[in-house]
This record gives sequence, structure tokens and C-alpha cells, in this order.
Amino acid sequence: MKRLDGKRALITGAGSGMGRAAALLFAREGCAVAVADIDATAVASVVREIEAAGGRVSGHICNVTEEQSVAECVAAAAKNLGGLDVCWANAGTGDSGSVVSTPLEHWERVLRINLTGMFLTAKYVVPHMLDAGGGSIMFTSSAAVMAGVPGVVSNMGAKGGVLGLTRQISAEYVSQRIRANAICPGVINTPALIDSLTTWDELQGLPRGTNLADMIKNHPLGRLGEPEDIANVALFLASDESQWVNSQFINVSGTGH
Repeated sequence: MKRLDGKRALITGAGSGMGRAAALLFAREGCAVAVADIDATAVASVVREIEAAGGRVSGHICNVTEEQSVAECVAAAAKNLGGLDVCWANAGTGDSGSVVSTPLEHWERVLRINLTGMFLTAKYVVPHMLDAGGGSIMFTSSAAVMAGVPGVVSNMGAKGGVLGLTRQISAEYVSQRIRANAICPGVINTPALIDSLTTWDELQGLPRGTNLADMIKNHPLGRLGEPEDIANVALFLASDESQWVNSQFINVSGTGH
């Protein structure tokens, strides 16, 4: 028996990186998966890969900043899969700037995607989990939010809010068998990270790959995290093995901080 046999999961931000890795892993473990992302091409690619491996999957275009889009995505996912037992609210973005230099519109955009998008996802997923008799919700926060990181005030503000949202949903729905936990990744080797580091190389006039090499060299384990490292934690939280895990902030950074 596979670890997610009979489960039905919605994953946002599933077109690339950690979300994509989790969608593929969940499907291999017997889960019916709804792949949601704002990038239609990326959604189609993940759907094709899961279908080719014999998995059950549906694809959905979703802009988590728009309530109507989220409501329609969740409704369609639940209809196609016959309900929802698992949700990983993972869609997110990043920005740079201090509390002084960050324009208000940048702050609001990051919070809209990284925090309000998770609120909206939960808002429309929870009723389906109540219908199913319970479920597991996961939110993506950040290991860095525990200490703070200079130069990313909007990211840290949003990811800190995600932790509060996690605890609140857990407190409200644990008696109805809905668990909520936050996954807090460290530095993960995703396309978004590589693009960001490449931009820093260009801005600093450095050869391409310099900041990436420095980051790897300075990491205690001598490598960055991979999307699969995070997907494995999401798999555990989605499975019945984690029935006694609730309202936790799970650091997956390879460093312990």
C-alpha cells in the first residue's frame, strides 16, 4: 500500500520547484493531485508527467491574489477529485528591500501573494475538508523568519504572518480533525533562487554563478536544499503517519536555524 492511497490533494505553486516536486511525489504515492499554478504552461507540463506515470491528476490555473480565481480553482479541484483531504498552500514570491527602501506597492504585492493567497486558499479548502471529515493543511513559511534576514522585509513580514495563520486555523478546526502545519524551508535550489542570484551577480559585476557558489560553500552541509527535500516533509504531513502532528513550524533548512 502506498502512503497516500485514497488521498486527494490540492497543491498551489505546483508548476515548479517545491510544489512540482511534491505533486510528482504525491502522485507516485497514490494520491489524486490537483496541480494549481498561475503559469498555464507549467501546469500542463506537470499534468502530462503525472499522467504519463499513470497517476490521477487535474490541472488548474490559479492566481492566489484573486478571490474569484481561488474559489473557482478549489471548487474545480474538489469536483474533479471527488473531494479534498490535503492542501499545500505553497504559491509564493519574493522581493528585496529594507523597511526604509521597500516601496509600499512592493510590500503589498508580496503580502497579497505570500499571506493573503494562503488565507484565501484555506478559506475555500476548509469547507471541503469538513465535508471529508478532516484533513491536513500545509502552508509554506521560511526558516529565515525565525531570526530575520536583512534586505527582505516584505518576505519576512509575510512569512511571519503565515505562522500566525497556521496556529489560528489549527486552533479553530483541530476539534473537527483538520490539522494545520507550516513548512519552513531554508535555502532551496529552485529556478526562482537561481534567477535571483544571477541578478545579484549582474548587479555586482561578478561572473555568473559567483553568489551561488558562495552560498553553497558557506552552507554547513556543503549543498543547497533540493525541492525533493521539502516535498518529503510535505508527504509526511499529508499522510496518516502525521496524525499527531498539528500546529507546528517545521524547519527544513539543513542547519537547525
